[in-house]
Amino acid sequence: MHANPAGLSRLRQRSLTLGYVGTAFWLDLDGRHFAADTGSATMIGVGLPIPFGGVLRDRVALGLGFFTPTNVIVRGRITRATTPQFVILPDRVQTVALQIGLGVSLPAGFRLGAGVMAMAGLTGTVLVAADASGRSSSRIDDQLVATYAPVLGAQWERGDWRLGATYRGSLVANFLVTIEARDLGINLPVFNTSGVAQFDPAQLQVEAAWQRRGWTAALGVTGKRWSAYPGPSSATTDNSPVPPAAEFSDTLVPRLGVEHRWTWDDGTHVALRGGYFYEPSPAPDATAARAFLDNDRHVFAAGLSVGATAAGTRYTVDVFSQTHWLAPRDAATATATVSHGGALLHIGASASVTF
Repeated sequence: MHANPAGLSRLRQRSLTLGYVGTAFWLDLDGRHFAADTGSATMIGVGLPIPFGGVLRDRVALGLGFFTPTNVIVRGRITRATTPQFVILPDRVQTVALQIGLGVSLPAGFRLGAGVMAMAGLTGTVLVAADASGRSSSRIDDQLVATYAPVLGAQWERGDWRLGATYRGSLVANFLVTIEARDLGINLPVFNTSGVAQFDPAQLQVEAAWQRRGWTAALGVTGKRWSAYPGPSSATTDNSPVPPAAEFSDTLVPRLGVEHRWTWDDGTHVALRGGYFYEPSPAPDATAARAFLDNDRHVFAAGLSVGATAAGTRYTVDVFSQTHWLAPRDAATATATVSHGGALLHIGASASVTF
């Protein structure tokens, strides 16, 4: 549903996947540990072939995916722009996300797919006022809101070769909570607690893959429109200075993946997987007025899949990991020039039943 919804059209049986992922951060700021919460989440995936007849038989399938953090629904932070902060990485695993997709198989090896991604955001009000006795009280009214983005995919395959392309729209999880004070004896402006909890830029990904005798090798590149990133926060009041623009740049991310699968006559399989991608930072050099930190990342991935069939039902277990190494980088803050870098580890496991 995320990589390419056109691939859903390969489903011939119903499937259910349950998984768990965790992310640990080891971020470094001038030789000192930069605190970042460990992230963990559950995953649920559902695949449903649509039982059409005639020319659409075994050609259409639906997929659903849920990503739910175990501790929060959505997390947003507001920090002064002059305070050194990693604006991209720490909170990316702290937002509820939903995906739904539909894939269709066409003649001549073509497949098309379309879907929608949804992410949780927050809006609300806080009203502080004095009651008849002169005591102050507050009333809070917060609501979760969803933001949506399209996903479009296409694939073509012939012989040992596959080509694919995917477009993902920009997905922005905003938070906006206004704080208003009334009847307190002093005039206070309306305060805006607002910003961007998570920003996924619009993306265009293309990939080519080769398959033969249990081997699969894939090479691709993803273009990301980070230049549309509005920055992590907004002005606090109508008279407050506007936070400095993020001035992010668009990026290109090259990717390489390889898998070897051993399959036996009884349907049992074991597959080993490996991959690498290079994620250049979209953030410009930090300045005294804008200490937004980010690093180029070298990412190494590994995975293992084991599956077996019994009584017409297929059972599969997958484990996977990504190790991100952040290339060291210098930043000019309000007081000094500091270096920043570090690493993060993303691991997970899932179990699937196909029937």
